[in-house]
Amino acid sequence: MQFQIKTAARKLLKGKSPLTRCLKAAALSFAFALQASAQQKNPFPAFSISSGTPLLSQVPSTGAVVAQGGNYAVPLPDGRTLWLLNNIWAGELKPDGQSAVWGIVDGAAALVPSTSPYAQAGALVYVADENKWPLPLLSGDLKEYSQVRKFWPRAGLFAGGKCYVFYSIMNNYGIEPYDYFRVGQGVALAGNPAGPYARARLGTRSSLWNDIEPAFGSAVLADEDGWVYVYGRSMQAPGEYGAELARVKPEDLASREKYSYYSLETASGAWTEDISEASVVLEDMPDEFSVSYNPWLKSYLAVYYDADGGRVMARQARYPWGPWGEPSPLLACGKADYCYGAKEQPGFAAAEGRKIYITLEKKNAPYLYEITFE
Repeated sequence: MQFQIKTAARKLLKGKSPLTRCLKAAALSFAFALQASAQQKNPFPAFSISSGTPLLSQVPSTGAVVAQGGNYAVPLPDGRTLWLLNNIWAGELKPDGQSAVWGIVDGAAALVPSTSPYAQAGALVYVADENKWPLPLLSGDLKEYSQVRKFWPRAGLFAGGKCYVFYSIMNNYGIEPYDYFRVGQGVALAGNPAGPYARARLGTRSSLWNDIEPAFGSAVLADEDGWVYVYGRSMQAPGEYGAELARVKPEDLASREKYSYYSLETASGAWTEDISEASVVLEDMPDEFSVSYNPWLKSYLAVYYDADGGRVMARQARYPWGPWGEPSPLLACGKADYCYGAKEQPGFAAAEGRKIYITLEKKNAPYLYEITFE
């Protein structure tokens, strides 16, 4: 709530009259008190959580395979699951079991012939070449400096007979494996979940949003009201990040001009076509997170990993744009586990949302956890 408070306070206190400023400050304090009271009346529910199931296993034909970050499951209408994976480290195995000839594939896909959460473990079949090495989901060309440019999937969905993938365009700046920074955000689509995927374009470029605009597609929510809500992480100040919110009709996912943005700054309504007026709806968000609607909780649920606190956290809201309640811990993570990228996989939710499933990367491999609300 920090960014919303700061933004609202700055706007309300712009009035020059002392009386005006006093009245506006009082109104703001009253609104915050109402929200705090509502949060106290609706604490986060009790729950139980499983010990975690590894999603990946060692595959003798291709060696050990590891996925890093960006792990997102898209249930398909034919009963399969499409997995969008950020990094895949693959290698051949020697007779003595030691790995060799390792390679890294940046941004790839895998399919599982089931939408059951526990049927996913060890069943990922990678979109691969004739040698069974994973193929990149997207590839660059010489005009795009492909030797230093990577395409990392974030979130995706199936709509109107097509698969849509939001991805970050990353440029390398050093010699280390993680020396990358985001230079844009795009959308790719395909009729076949295994691809090939075509990148939507905005004029001559494939980035629908540039490097100083929010990374829309960090989290995606297809709601029952007919809109797709798309969250994008953005820097609000040095070291301070929040998520802004866009919405679009499913058939317009690949068209930048069809998106509108949630704003607290417009006088004509909550949604604007001017991205510069977009407001933060979720504060302190990492690169990877999720937002879903949970019928059991009767609220929207955001799940993410808090690196500073070493915990997987959840927040609730009545609407996709908030206001969001205080963070509640779901799972603690040891420092030696190098945790990253926690998010819910909404397509696996069961019992009307009483059971949900989250993925969390530990030591460079994703684990699946079951959470059951009481």
